[in-house]
Amino acid sequence: MISGPAPLVLVAPHGGRRDPLRRPWREGGLKVNDLHTAAVTAELAAATGASALVNGTLDRNETDLNRICEMVERAPRFLELLAAIIDEKLAVHERVTLLTVHGWNVVQTSVDIGLGCKTEADPLAVGRRAAVSSAFATTALARLLAACDAQGIVATVGARYPARNAENLVQLFTMRYRDDPRPPVRALAAAAPRVDAMQLELGIPLRWPGAWRQRLCASIVASLPELTAPRPRAAAPAAAPAAPAVAERPPACRLEFTSAGMCGLAALDGGGGGGRLLLFLPGDRLFLFTGEQVGRDRGDGVGPLSLCVRPESTSVRFRGPLLEFPDSTPFLDLEAGLARGHLVDADVTLDYAPHGELRTHGFGEVSGRVLLDGTPFDIAGLGSTGGAFAEGPWPRVRVALRLGRDSALRATLAVREGTASGVLARGSERIAVTAGTASLGSADSPLTHLGLALELANGERLDLVAHAVHRLPVVRLRGPTPLRLEFAACRLEGDEAPAGWCEAGGV
Repeated sequence: MISGPAPLVLVAPHGGRRDPLRRPWREGGLKVNDLHTAAVTAELAAATGASALVNGTLDRNETDLNRICEMVERAPRFLELLAAIIDEKLAVHERVTLLTVHGWNVVQTSVDIGLGCKTEADPLAVGRRAAVSSAFATTALARLLAACDAQGIVATVGARYPARNAENLVQLFTMRYRDDPRPPVRALAAAAPRVDAMQLELGIPLRWPGAWRQRLCASIVASLPELTAPRPRAAAPAAAPAAPAVAERPPACRLEFTSAGMCGLAALDGGGGGGRLLLFLPGDRLFLFTGEQVGRDRGDGVGPLSLCVRPESTSVRFRGPLLEFPDSTPFLDLEAGLARGHLVDADVTLDYAPHGELRTHGFGEVSGRVLLDGTPFDIAGLGSTGGAFAEGPWPRVRVALRLGRDSALRATLAVREGTASGVLARGSERIAVTAGTASLGSADSPLTHLGLALELANGERLDLVAHAVHRLPVVRLRGPTPLRLEFAACRLEGDEAPAGWCEAGGV
């Protein structure tokens, strides 16, 4: 516990760390602790004179300190300390402001602010179910939103994490628990009329050490006079921020590219979903952006990522932070993987042009430049486009490979069934894939060696061997059984340059 004079209280309930020997695909999917929230909270407390209650050690998979029932049953001391801080502040101040600090695992310079209730078009209009007063929303919250905007931080209110769950810690400061039979809960709820509580879900750049964390700190410091001002004697209510125009949600789209010096992919999920950009350098270095469509996103992208599809070209633009990893395996254990990442500034300009007769199947060339912390990488290589992958047979192998200047293969194989579909494009010729089998490498690295034996509609047989140049293994949790996938930029046997991307799923 850190104590300070300001009537501001900071709480970091998920700052602990999980035992690195525990693996989510063996244990049914563990929650990720909110990395760096303990350090951010301590830094904010030092800058603002706030008091802070920080969980720096306890794994949320053992005891989740953002769930009221678990705090009561397993960590009553945490509730006692929080109550003591609140009582101490209210003894000398008219009101207290409480901020809970959480992590949002997107590589966006974004914060989503939860008020404990659903917000409508006007984020500053709050009702009786909110954990903040109306006066606080129209003054302090408005000031915080403006301060974040001035620092280039996208701040939204309840767009993704409104803190509405009945067990959320912020709910202690609504009317929900005023008659609760549990004494420590009822004691904190009794202070609710004099407490304004908000939940801050911080994107990765706002938590990791660096310039963006400093900008977050500057936003809180700039808002401190309003965050801690007595109410209702605060300044006149601020005007509500103008609602952003509703952008047309882009369709699902994807651009994959390979080149001698760098490979990568950019994708939008469509329907207002997320987006991602992955860049691979030799030595298994991985650079990653992931984002969700919130706030003032344009109709052609997510946050700083733009993926614009036109009839004769596709462009990728990105300017902002990427998370760099020393290897390409962070998605096997997300918490351990994220802990190894650090931020770099990136500026990406890539353009795809369809290639001759292959354009109808989404094959072409990619050119452009990527700057990573000021280091330039000129890109000249192969590309393929398309929407998000549709669900298909499982387990499966899917490939999109350039076999020559004017030939390419796009195919999906059902590994256990021995069936296949797809097309071989060879100049102006289109030949359907009617059957085929795939032989794979080891279960831990199936695309290290990929053999394809395909039968074509014209009676030909196509035999290929591909080898992974850059691998991206991923574990996804769908139901009780974790699923393992591997994406890889692959080269054809006998060639040095990569020829396209392959996927092995569930093998």
